[in-house]
Amino acid sequence: MVGRSDSAALSLPDDTMLSRLHFALEFLDNRWTVRDLGSKNGTAVNGQVLTQAQPLAPGDTITAGRLVITFEPHKAKSARARSPLEFIDESPASVPSSSSTVVFRFDPAKLAEAALPSSPQPPDMTARRIEALVKAGKEIASFRPLRELFEVILELSLHAVDAKRGVLMTIENGELVAQAHRGEGFRVSKAVRDKVINERSSLLVRDASLDALLKSSATIVQQRIRSLMAVPLQTDTQVTGLLYVDATDFVRSFDANDLSLLTVLANIAAIRIEHSRLLEVEQAEKFMSRELDQAAEIQRGLLPRQMPEIPGLQLAGRSAPCRSVGGDYFDFFSLPDGRLAFLVADVAGKGLSAALLMSNLQARVQALMEVEFDVARLVTRLNHSLKANTPDNKFITGFFAILDPRTGSMTFTNAGHNPPALVRNSGKVELLTTGGPVLGILPNIPYLGGHTVLAPGESLVMYSDGVSEAPNAAGEEFGEDAVAQIAVACKDRSANETMLEIGRQLRCFLGDLQPVDDVTLLVVRRLPIA
Repeated sequence: MVGRSDSAALSLPDDTMLSRLHFALEFLDNRWTVRDLGSKNGTAVNGQVLTQAQPLAPGDTITAGRLVITFEPHKAKSARARSPLEFIDESPASVPSSSSTVVFRFDPAKLAEAALPSSPQPPDMTARRIEALVKAGKEIASFRPLRELFEVILELSLHAVDAKRGVLMTIENGELVAQAHRGEGFRVSKAVRDKVINERSSLLVRDASLDALLKSSATIVQQRIRSLMAVPLQTDTQVTGLLYVDATDFVRSFDANDLSLLTVLANIAAIRIEHSRLLEVEQAEKFMSRELDQAAEIQRGLLPRQMPEIPGLQLAGRSAPCRSVGGDYFDFFSLPDGRLAFLVADVAGKGLSAALLMSNLQARVQALMEVEFDVARLVTRLNHSLKANTPDNKFITGFFAILDPRTGSMTFTNAGHNPPALVRNSGKVELLTTGGPVLGILPNIPYLGGHTVLAPGESLVMYSDGVSEAPNAAGEEFGEDAVAQIAVACKDRSANETMLEIGRQLRCFLGDLQPVDDVTLLVVRRLPIA
């Protein structure tokens, strides 16, 4: 079947013109047919829309969505649409067994021994085997992309045992997937496959016509298989695939030396494949690391590079993601009437997803700050716009305030955020909670606005839950009370000194542990009257 669904044999998820299961290619009555599966946009053969199953002739063109397939049964090279190797249940379902069959388990620790001929060989035959091993070592050792490496390994294996047909398969998500093949229509008993994979056994059938099981197999008879070998791709710890070759040449059949050589090559190949996989993973991780470094640099540019200079105020702020990028955000905005707007926000979660939502939040806040100067209405509109673009499992907390530095009059709205600590000159702490629920969950929620006055010498300390909920080795949280107590102790110190002291005591509390969440601190202090 062909379509966008993962369950389709040929899955094309990016072709939006295809239905999930669009059409099927079926081998019926010894010929291929194509049948539309009730697709939305239809399937055409040579420009004619299908209304029923239609037999295919060489050269026919199938069109569906953006996909165009030319039917050439003798030139098919794609392993995705139909695997060149099919595992079948033969009756009786058992592993071939006769005097023409050889089965052995290969010990990777005995590479050199296994590579030697097990019986006297003509000089030219021994030389060919040694040449095959030397060539394999040279070719496989060189760096190649995995796709190219699969092809090289198969070619070397076929050349080494003088075979014309073969297929190399690897285990991907628990299933054997053909990675390279020469020839078509391989059909192998599931019992043979299971013995090779599960028991790490190499299997040789010298003459299928003499084997009691395979002699009666319709599959073997139809394909005129004379001799076959199946060996595992195995490392020291696991089997990672299977290498199968067969021969239809009645002049020569494989022998135990061919099986030994093929097994050794398969083992060398398996180790090299695993190294290539690890190398590709390492390269992908390096690429991702570079991408994250660039993303972190971009995100740092979204935060204030320096604190604005506002007469009568001291400002200090810092945000440190626990990963390369994070979801915490703080900002300042100077309004046309001389007031200062500021906020601190925290996107639920960490990493790239939180960083993307943080960028979205920053863009929307900046746009609204151009037209809305009432903090309650601003947060209400912000929540409504965020709801349409926030995933169901995400939300944002935030504290928003607008302060007049001349009078200290401040309006604010708390959207489910940690209550900021307002430190009075008397040493009393007030927690600012007026507002509403977290952002991005419920649309059309009106947020309430609170009002207070920041007197000269008083400070407002804001932070994310990466500060208050940071756990130490004993599982204890730093706590909101600790933040408030430090802020009170620093009430006569500058905004920057207060921020640094909270950070210092948080690091002492954590000890050798690293924060498990993004850490953001923002302090606004109104200067005392000289």
